[in-house]
Amino acid sequence: MAKPPDALLLLGRGGLGSAAKNELQALLQACQQGAPGLPMQLAFVDRNQPALPEALDSLCAALAPADLARQTIVIQPVMVPDEPALRRWLQKVAMRWLASQAKDARPQLVFAQPLLQSDGLVPALLNNLALATSQPDVVAEEGDEGWQTDPVAWSTVPAHQRHVLWCMGPRCVAKGAAALWPRLSQAVQASAPLKQQLQLLQTSCQYPCNQGPLMIVYPDGVWYGNLDEDSLVPVLKSHIEGSEACAAHRVHSPRVPPPCSDPDP
Repeated sequence: MAKPPDALLLLGRGGLGSAAKNELQALLQACQQGAPGLPMQLAFVDRNQPALPEALDSLCAALAPADLARQTIVIQPVMVPDEPALRRWLQKVAMRWLASQAKDARPQLVFAQPLLQSDGLVPALLNNLALATSQPDVVAEEGDEGWQTDPVAWSTVPAHQRHVLWCMGPRCVAKGAAALWPRLSQAVQASAPLKQQLQLLQTSCQYPCNQGPLMIVYPDGVWYGNLDEDSLVPVLKSHIEGSEACAAHRVHSPRVPPPCSDPDP
């Protein structure tokens, strides 16, 4: 008989709003009710946090430190559809995380089958179809009298001079991009010059991933990489307020401006 896991990590994709995190949190709570006492943790591939390495850290903190080398953590991808290249890269992230741990504190990490390859998916899908017929027709839904119109703001271009494109692809998120996004947003909101000039946008993978976390300023065409909490705001302020690009974090530029020193945040 197969050995039961010592911990479960649900790995899903994030989203621009709160729905993805809320739904995965509800799934986690249902799993906790079905397997009380089993340590569990959420992780996100992109656009949200915690990323896989941080989630593994949290799970290990919940396990007995002396027994970590004998523990098995099952990573269950809940993304649909499955992307083999992405799954392989996530396995590399897991292996790199293992390599960063002490040799006597490395649990076994196992990736479970993707959802679409699960034997129980088809019966669950057919059962859900049967339940769906009892739901009201979309036209019969009440409380949405304004279905023919959208908010006026959806047709209004916001005032800005530059776009700041913040990469929230899987590899940048694994390097901390999701955790840095609130810091970036707060810095822009707290600075009148930045708020007046910038439109912040999250994007999916932009490449070059090994230079992440990445921030790209357009129409200037300047790419910044290897950003962290200490460098993020100084680099942005230097570019916007000083019209310069700090050489220490510049990944690409259509022209090479003079280097600058990082000002105080």
